[in-house]
Amino acid sequence: MVDAKQLIPMKRFLETQQDKIKLFSLDQPEQIHIYHNIGRVTKIETKSIQEQKSNTSIGFFAVYGIMQLKNWSYLLLVTEANMVGQIVQRTILQVEQISFLPLVSNGRLNDIHADDQAYCKMLKEVFSTRTLYFSYEYDLSNPFDKVMGNNSQFGTQQKTSEGLHYYKIPNHRFVYNWEHIKFLNQFQSTNLPALQYWQTIFISGCVMIRYCKLNQQSDCFLILVSRRETLRSGRRFVQRGCDQDGNCTNFAETEQILILNRQESRDIYSFVQTRGSMPFNWQQQPTLKWAPKASIIGDRSYNSELCKKHFEKCAESYQQLQIILNLIDKKGTQKMLGEYFTSMISSVKTVKTKYVWFDFHHECRNMKYENLSKLLNEIKEDLKKSGYFHAEIDKNNYNHLSNIHQQQSGVVRTNCMDCLDRTNVVQSVVSRNFLLQVLNQSNIIHTLTGEALQVLPNDLEQIFRDQWTKNADIMSVLYSGTGALKTDFTRTGKRTFWGSLQDGKNSLHRYYINNFVDAHNQNCIDLALGKLEADKVNYKKPKFNGVLQLFIFIIILMYIMTSFLPGLVLNEQSAYGNSCLMQLFIFGISLFITSKILLKTHYLFISKPIRDQN
Repeated sequence: MVDAKQLIPMKRFLETQQDKIKLFSLDQPEQIHIYHNIGRVTKIETKSIQEQKSNTSIGFFAVYGIMQLKNWSYLLLVTEANMVGQIVQRTILQVEQISFLPLVSNGRLNDIHADDQAYCKMLKEVFSTRTLYFSYEYDLSNPFDKVMGNNSQFGTQQKTSEGLHYYKIPNHRFVYNWEHIKFLNQFQSTNLPALQYWQTIFISGCVMIRYCKLNQQSDCFLILVSRRETLRSGRRFVQRGCDQDGNCTNFAETEQILILNRQESRDIYSFVQTRGSMPFNWQQQPTLKWAPKASIIGDRSYNSELCKKHFEKCAESYQQLQIILNLIDKKGTQKMLGEYFTSMISSVKTVKTKYVWFDFHHECRNMKYENLSKLLNEIKEDLKKSGYFHAEIDKNNYNHLSNIHQQQSGVVRTNCMDCLDRTNVVQSVVSRNFLLQVLNQSNIIHTLTGEALQVLPNDLEQIFRDQWTKNADIMSVLYSGTGALKTDFTRTGKRTFWGSLQDGKNSLHRYYINNFVDAHNQNCIDLALGKLEADKVNYKKPKFNGVLQLFIFIIILMYIMTSFLPGLVLNEQSAYGNSCLMQLFIFGISLFITSKILLKTHYLFISKPIRDQN
């Protein structure tokens, strides 16, 4: 990626005045004037005035939104960005830095009120992940077929010197700044050009675009877009299952796009998959155990209704056929959840479903990932029915689809416990199958072996692996706090010893984060999404998390146990009192009792997010 300032001329500017902030552009006359008083917005209006920048003008890439913190309101601006690439000549940008402009008289960039400092740090923790993306011309909140106007609601277009803008109806489920950009919606009926120009939407996830030469006659762009839903966004053990409206935790769309250029044609293919937590009310609260026990909340009729709501929403968004891949274990607490999920699916009568419970860890034990072919074979016919989007692009006009050959009529929805590691491996296999089918029909490759891991031609194989490895890491960091597990397989096509060691390291790191840090991380996410109102709560990140308290507690307990247990189990004349074996026995008993006490008192060391404290 390249610093956007080197490639894209800055056209959006602002000037601060005594009682207002003026947003203007060199590109078009629609200005936004934000009036304020003592850190609060009092009025917002538009003006049609063409203006040139001055020495006091501050340049920026996009308006993220307005946020009310403890004392002041702030205008959030993207001041640093990287260019990712282009999707059909529409530039995609990654957020590098978001700056805060206080809505006070002659406010200066990043001049933060003392009482707002803690909340700004929380927001910066979210923004610093570099997983926010935006575009002036392309609606990243929707799959390609909807962006290009194949749905009637996506028909409005506006031409500016920056190109063709597609500000149709963004899918607010995937718009990360939806709550903070709403102040512009008041102009939808009175001044649509102002809304269309200034209302930039952001997604959380990843966008990757790579070029590849296939042969002498063909080349392509391979694009991977993952967009995370915001309705039930959260962290691993803090957030599981779905809410009362059927919105699932860690729900995300992943879209693989292939733009295939040949001498006689230019074709575009798109294939969308989804992932999300099992759609009923269940939880798995951290308890200091390595794998906390999961529990189901509510009765069967209640959870059956939640499951039905979820899949009806999915059918509305992704057509009728839902291919559901459940990858959790068929033993222990996962077996209990899997059996419950299976019964929930059987009660969904309003949506056409294909349900497969594929015990990933059992089927692929001893690193036999080639067994994923079994799963592909089981859903092969359903994948054919679901299909993918395919259209020809006018070679002389990227804004026009000259012929739509096929629409995707279903979706593969994959889940494991976290919808991360196992899910990413299986999604990459399904996406590989899509690319192989397309390249075979296009005569780029001539044989389909039916293997789950059949190699893609030339450099496309490594590009594909790199994209899905990065996608796995990003989706994992945003939900669990660490990079993904099993990425050695995604990157190289096989499991390795060193990959297993890296998985062990990440698992230990996850244990620490999920038990002692995620309550704070959840608060940061809720603040960024507008679900936590800073002016109505008093919150500050603890200087010390529960780990220090836990260590002190363990030391004290172990000291007490090792000091008093010998006197309880041995008399003064005992010949075994000073033996090494007896000391080890006493230490083991002390450790066992201490661990039991810790598990019973885990709530003393594990914090809860603000929203769960009421």
